[in-house]
Amino acid sequence: MPLEPGTRLGPYEILSAMNAGDSGEVYKASDTRLNRSVAIKVLPAEFAPDAARKERIKRDSQTLASLNHPNICALYDVGAQEGVEFLVTECLEGETLAQRLAKGALEIEEALKIGIAVADALDKAHRRGVIHGGLNPSTVMLTPNAVKLFDFGFSQGNSSAAAPGSFTSMTTRTAAAGLTSVPAYAAPYLAPELWDSAEADARVDIFAAGAILYEMVTGKPAFEGKTPALLIAAIQTIDPEPVSKLQPLVPPALDYVLRRCFAKNPKQRLQTAWDLLSQLQWITEGGTLVGVPAVVSARRKKRERLLWAALSTGVLAAVLLAFPAYRYFKGAPEPEVMRFVLPALGGSGNGGPPVSISPDGRWIVRSTGNPNRGLDGMLLSSATRQMLVTQNVVTQPFWSPDSSTIGFFEEGMLRKAEVSGGPTRNICEAAGSVGGGTWNRDGIIVFSSKGLLHRVVAAGGPATPILPLDKARQETEQVAPSFLPDGKHFLYLSLSSQAANTGIYLGALDSMETKRLFAADSRGIYAPPGYILFSRTDAIYAQPFDIGKLAIIGEPIRVADGVSSISVGSVGQGNTNTTSSISRNAAFAVSETGILTYRSGVNNATPQTSGVADRTLIWFDRTGARTTQLGGPAAYAGLDLSPDGKQVAAHVHEAVGGDSWYFDSAQARMQRLTFDASQHNAMPVWSPDGTKIAFGSRRNGKWGIYIKPVDGTAKEELITESEWPKMPMSWSPDGKVLVYWTNSPTTRGDIWMVPVSGDHKPAPFLQTPSDELNPQISADGKWLAYSSTATGRSEIYIKPFPEGPGEWQISTDGGLLPRWRRDGKELFFINPPNVVAVDIHVMGASIQPGAPHVLFGITQPAPTLPDYSFHAWAAAPDGQRFLVPQAGGATTASGDLADQMIAVADQTGATAGNANMVTVIMNWPQLAKRK
Repeated sequence: MPLEPGTRLGPYEILSAMNAGDSGEVYKASDTRLNRSVAIKVLPAEFAPDAARKERIKRDSQTLASLNHPNICALYDVGAQEGVEFLVTECLEGETLAQRLAKGALEIEEALKIGIAVADALDKAHRRGVIHGGLNPSTVMLTPNAVKLFDFGFSQGNSSAAAPGSFTSMTTRTAAAGLTSVPAYAAPYLAPELWDSAEADARVDIFAAGAILYEMVTGKPAFEGKTPALLIAAIQTIDPEPVSKLQPLVPPALDYVLRRCFAKNPKQRLQTAWDLLSQLQWITEGGTLVGVPAVVSARRKKRERLLWAALSTGVLAAVLLAFPAYRYFKGAPEPEVMRFVLPALGGSGNGGPPVSISPDGRWIVRSTGNPNRGLDGMLLSSATRQMLVTQNVVTQPFWSPDSSTIGFFEEGMLRKAEVSGGPTRNICEAAGSVGGGTWNRDGIIVFSSKGLLHRVVAAGGPATPILPLDKARQETEQVAPSFLPDGKHFLYLSLSSQAANTGIYLGALDSMETKRLFAADSRGIYAPPGYILFSRTDAIYAQPFDIGKLAIIGEPIRVADGVSSISVGSVGQGNTNTTSSISRNAAFAVSETGILTYRSGVNNATPQTSGVADRTLIWFDRTGARTTQLGGPAAYAGLDLSPDGKQVAAHVHEAVGGDSWYFDSAQARMQRLTFDASQHNAMPVWSPDGTKIAFGSRRNGKWGIYIKPVDGTAKEELITESEWPKMPMSWSPDGKVLVYWTNSPTTRGDIWMVPVSGDHKPAPFLQTPSDELNPQISADGKWLAYSSTATGRSEIYIKPFPEGPGEWQISTDGGLLPRWRRDGKELFFINPPNVVAVDIHVMGASIQPGAPHVLFGITQPAPTLPDYSFHAWAAAPDGQRFLVPQAGGATTASGDLADQMIAVADQTGATAGNANMVTVIMNWPQLAKRK
């Protein structure tokens, strides 16, 4: 029975009836306590006996109340009175989108603006585990100030939902019979799986959002039917006409987005609301094809950059379509060689090959090198860019043979993800430095980790080493594997401390024997019909190769010039004493269909051959405000503060290693501590009295830890050395013991101790199959904090020092690079992209950690080198300031840190976009045949 004006529901007084939503009656009411207008939604009586539905509404209400999103109608309260159950929301003034659509189509600018707001709201809700389930124009309110979504989770078409999880794991089941009561205005927006009684998930909202966007642009529903049966049939079987056909001025890229929204199979649909949001934002910012103006004004430089991208991708798409027609009509026996230049995808990450093309030649992808960004890809056939994997910083993507799945490295794991969408899946651990992967047709992956080649089943399982390092030829690393077509043999780059032994080698899964094919200092890739592609300096060569005899034939042929280079060796793990070319890897990839891609433009090896981008040392306070800048920009790869917090020592990385420096406060400038970059003098650590610095160095084929007085009054002293990489990490407060990190092929990262005086005999502190990294001794010398991958991901732990029972996990959601406050009452660490603090309470012989809490976010949260063998940041003794290498300079002006970070990102992004391009050569084998 409708509620009359004046009726009281608790503190709320009904004023008048409003437009009903998808479920229940809606009234305008007054909150008598706060003297504000609210909306009261009375839930239908049939909800009452459905305990599961009521429980879900209660759970989703709690989640929705915490969202606080500008495009989601705020939920204030949930109540019940005399059998009447109701929700209290903000009172929205305006008209529903359904009412607006009754007047006809919207301008494209307005439609995209509303579509972005809807996608943004869905993204926020989905991330918190709430599916709308009944999205349609009647659940979108157009207010004078914002677009608002309401009725989240309360549609009749969404009767149950799983607990929050990944976007595509949130499910709801709806029987077709139960949809007979769906209002006619809502039915055209329900996804096909909802009509089939199939398991559905958050992707039903993607379908509905696409249908709404289609109708806003064209003025007509995407799916129509004179009867319910015909409507269902249309939704399940018919593809709507392209919007560009109905509205010629619509950006053609929107056709692609809507086609992905309307995919009948949810696996082929856009996988997340974030995917939809990013696509619409790209279109809005000018991501259109040739002949179509950008729909929203942007900064002139950005518009020109996007227009260039559009022109390049449009031409490429046209050629990809025209070439088959050319061959058909002309019967050309010799396909044309064609070159195109595209803007570089993603960021400027240095963690692996920046360009990877799928075996079928349809996709070009690269890792973005940015936190929470993942893998950026371009589908060549539609000239459309999109995010294929939306995770943290991922590196070195490689493909399954059928081009359906991408393998990549992330946070110490080898992972995979299907191109069609879905969650990423772990394959195995791959902690520390990694050097590429390859995948054969039998489901075997060979990858490089910690300088050794390993094999693992692509379905997941333990990884096992394939080959030991060849000590006879002083092999230091095995990287960049690439399978041959037989899936048994593979190529790899063998790095040696003797340059003459470095080259492309042939290995096999079932044999310990290897064969040197030819000298090279870059990766080698087999390419049909019978070549091994590799690089020298800035050129790509094709070495003829007899696949039957597994032997090279004749001389290499130069096929491309101007290729950029990136780091391939695991810096800090055995190759940095060799020539600078060994640390370079040509940034190219090739498909089985004759497409060669490579990054051209500014060569990454100059001046950043080290794989460490230039950063500026910036002081942050606990709120995240940048306060001061220390020195000028450099490739900082390890830093430590003096005990008084007034001086900083840092390693500046270079192509062949690097030196350690310290900042002299008295003279206000950087001073050299070491003077031979080829020795890789790295990770300086201050002594407790501030008079000496310990550092790691590689000399005469061995890694050692040295100590040197800061004032230069005495020569450096060797403390310990061996063939395995090692870096000092922390000094005991009495100055008697150094704790250091070392690495071995069997136990990976370990923590050892060595006396500073006496016999200098080292002893293990923590040596397990997991990666233990970045140990830090507390100021009282009783505790040691460190990170470990014992649980499968890096977490922060504390153990008694130098010995004693007990171990306490400090982080709860991942952690790297711990740093103590001087009084030992607080521990800081990095959980990218945030700086996190934890209160530490010592209770006798045990530790009682507090709850981790985020202090602020930073633009360079991860260590500056991939193997985490360096301290990438420092905390002041009082814990009130933090020194972090960052892109861009400091600012003392007031303003929001996020704005400063965005400004820095815009600057660096513009530079990368203008400097580095991707060159595409179609039918490249013709170049080899002509020479």
